[in-house]
Amino acid sequence: MGEGGLELVIEPGGSTGWHFHHVALNAHVRSGTLTRILHDGRVEVNGPGSRFIEPGGPDHVHLGRNLSSVPVVLHVTHALPEGLPLSVEAPAPRWTRDRVSAQTRRRISPRTR
Repeated sequence: MGEGGLELVIEPGGSTGWHFHHVALNAHVRSGTLTRILHDGRVEVNGPGSRFIEPGGPDHVHLGRNLSSVPVVLHVTHALPEGLPLSVEAPAPRWTRDRVSAQTRRRISPRTR
């Protein structure tokens, strides 16, 4: 199992796309404001300095969006087994099909540490 840390940048107007993680991730918002839409429809807004845990598994599909005018910079740590991707693209939950626009395309750039 490999422990890793990386920095992710989501540009203004960008999105992670709907996805899930194989393992839980610890995230720290270094700058910007991240708006997360969770699998159950809850919306969580995380500003600079905030921390959150993203649960692992396909039951925890979510989407991260940068609705602000400055980049979101996240520092993410994980204990992901070697060979597994950090995230897995997933279809949007059923409840979103009429409510979330096509702005779910991926515009995120990782900076591995």
